[in-house]
Amino acid sequence: MKINISGLVARMTLHEKVMLCTGENSWRTQAFEPLDIPSILMSDGSSGVRFQKDSDVTIPQSFYESISGRFDSEEAISHTHEATCFPSASTVACSWDTDLLQKIGEALGEECRHLGINLLLGPGMNIRRHPLTARNFEYYSEDPYLTGEMASALVMGVQSKGIGTSLKHFACHNSDTRRTRVNAIVDERALREIYLAAFERVIRKAKPTTVMSAYNKINGASASEDPFLLNQILREEWGFEGAVISDWGAVKNVVEATKAGLDLQMPLSLSSSLYLENAVKNGELPEEMLDRRVTRILELVFKLTESVVPTMEVDFARHHQLAQYAAESSIVLLKNERQLLPLTRDKVRKIAVIGRLATEPLYQGTGCAVVNAQQVDIPLDCLRNLCEGKIEVVYAPGYDMDGVAIPELLREAAQLAEEADAILVFAGANLPQESDDYNRKHMNIEPGHRQLIEEVCALNHDSVLILANGESLAMPWVDRAAAVLETWFGGEGMGEALAKIVLGHVNPSGKLPATIPIKLSHTPAYLTFQGNQPDMYYNEGIYAGYRYYDKKEIAPRFPFGHGLSYTRFTYSNLKLSTNTLTLPGNLKVFVDITNSGERYGKEIVQLYLSQPISRLPRPPKELKGFTKVGLNPGETRTVEFILEERDFSYYNPEFGEWVADSAEFIVRIGASSRKIRLSATVKVDNPRKYYSVIRTDSGFTELFENEAAKEIFYRFMVENGLIEENQVNEELDQLLLWSFWGLQSFMDMNSKGIITYEKMNEVVAKMNAALPKQSE
Repeated sequence: MKINISGLVARMTLHEKVMLCTGENSWRTQAFEPLDIPSILMSDGSSGVRFQKDSDVTIPQSFYESISGRFDSEEAISHTHEATCFPSASTVACSWDTDLLQKIGEALGEECRHLGINLLLGPGMNIRRHPLTARNFEYYSEDPYLTGEMASALVMGVQSKGIGTSLKHFACHNSDTRRTRVNAIVDERALREIYLAAFERVIRKAKPTTVMSAYNKINGASASEDPFLLNQILREEWGFEGAVISDWGAVKNVVEATKAGLDLQMPLSLSSSLYLENAVKNGELPEEMLDRRVTRILELVFKLTESVVPTMEVDFARHHQLAQYAAESSIVLLKNERQLLPLTRDKVRKIAVIGRLATEPLYQGTGCAVVNAQQVDIPLDCLRNLCEGKIEVVYAPGYDMDGVAIPELLREAAQLAEEADAILVFAGANLPQESDDYNRKHMNIEPGHRQLIEEVCALNHDSVLILANGESLAMPWVDRAAAVLETWFGGEGMGEALAKIVLGHVNPSGKLPATIPIKLSHTPAYLTFQGNQPDMYYNEGIYAGYRYYDKKEIAPRFPFGHGLSYTRFTYSNLKLSTNTLTLPGNLKVFVDITNSGERYGKEIVQLYLSQPISRLPRPPKELKGFTKVGLNPGETRTVEFILEERDFSYYNPEFGEWVADSAEFIVRIGASSRKIRLSATVKVDNPRKYYSVIRTDSGFTELFENEAAKEIFYRFMVENGLIEENQVNEELDQLLLWSFWGLQSFMDMNSKGIITYEKMNEVVAKMNAALPKQSE
């Protein structure tokens, strides 16, 4: 039955309206039984459902009790419903597999249904601008295209089960120190091309139910109270039709938030409700603005409850297998000297497993992302089970519970290292405790883990480092080991996945979604990421991630898109559907990929686009396509990409829109951003021309872009006796283009007072009137 929402709004009292605009508690919207308005239940968790028992019930608490609770304490986890812990976003992005992300989304949707949850607060999809941002493990990539594709797939998966999603944190949440008040100062082009582009892609492609506004400010305006962000861009430009929810406690001024386009303020805020009600009563806020909020909240509530779906049973065993497969697909083989891996029975008889993380794995992040995992695979146990007694597996902890490598444990580890054929050293980096100063303080692994690596690897060069961390690490010790596997925060199935890869049951296929630099000072935002300052300047502009390393010609430790395999892939036969593309047409790109090795494997084929000469500066290359293809030995498959007008475009603030130049572009096909295998050139013609507005201080270069404006100017010169008709030719063009002065200054110096300010303003107005409208 279709709900008459406008009629329902008309029946509501002012008090009921303002109460609907905030939560009933921390996780539910308000229900109004006399009006037949139900409530919806929300939960954290894009890598696993984090839902505390009885959290949907309002339980009176003292002030001290309310401020002393934590999400990730042992007590809190014990009171959280068990759920499948999938790899974190920064991990599963290494899979570059949108089909996998959709399956994970479907599983998350099923587990929400199981618990009666209507809205999942995820995915997190901010750009990983800097490796010290503590919550980067919740975000996919440093690249907006990869981020947008992965997040779109997850959203479609969750929503296919009738569960809503919430894109977060919109936008520019790139620091977790002073996160509720830091001011991200970012220019419009970088904002559009880097920090908003992924959100735009998901909204247009996957149509998410809600968007969650961020805590921070953007160019001085709080994200929850910014009409430019929430109304102009999100709704008017992108056509978003869902509801905007605040991050918990993000609203500072509820009246300004209402005017800006915020809908649901979470959690329950009695003071905001009172303030909002009074603002309407005293005329500070028109009631129609409040009604818009109420309408969108009601649309959200009825959309997620219109078909009452019974809670469903969940096949947690199947979901655990999916978590294992996700970890298998996401573990990245960073290095493999002498083809040490895999450790097959013909290579080794005895493996030494060293490091307490082999028995107490670091597999997920902290804070509100913590999942009470159903079943956690222990790496050491999984290795022993797969070896089936045919390869001896011995173990030493190497460091204590706090990660300190004490002498007795080091001696035990050293003895095993000398006796074994190969060593697996487990090391990692813990996140700091969540607080107002949450950002990581460095890129290092735990000191005791580094000491273990240095001492053990010196004794046995057949060492494999197994790393666990949520974001990139500095790796000054990487050359001490023959092989390196990066598991990131691999979820509950990481142990089994790792064992299969180490022993060759699975061929690794993950690739990096973010650059790993040699050291922190090489990172794009190094000089402006203080983390504890009120203003954070994004001075690197559009040069985020690999764009910066390419532009500055800085060699990273491991580049964006890097990841090794146990087999080899050959790229050949790159073809374009045309060598001359007229927009808005599409360009098809074909390339053959062959498994030229001896075992089955998957390759992630990456397409980058370059525009060597452009109106505005552009990065040396940008990711515009990728696909993951599985191949048997000797098998060849043709991969196809389709490039659209937007792929050739950049955001031009002068015109306020995305612009594609008529220019030559280079299509590059690579195994990573630094391993370009093939390239081809396409000439792009855009019939739609863009002309700069002419001002009195414009140069002749801008003026001569448009023939009509040029003709008007030359006629003006003739009419004022400055030149003869026969002098209008290419030679005059070159003489004027030589000038570096603006029009007014040039004419002032050379016209002997003939061209007054008034005349100059008049001819500039005529020239601008002759410029085509940008919409034409």
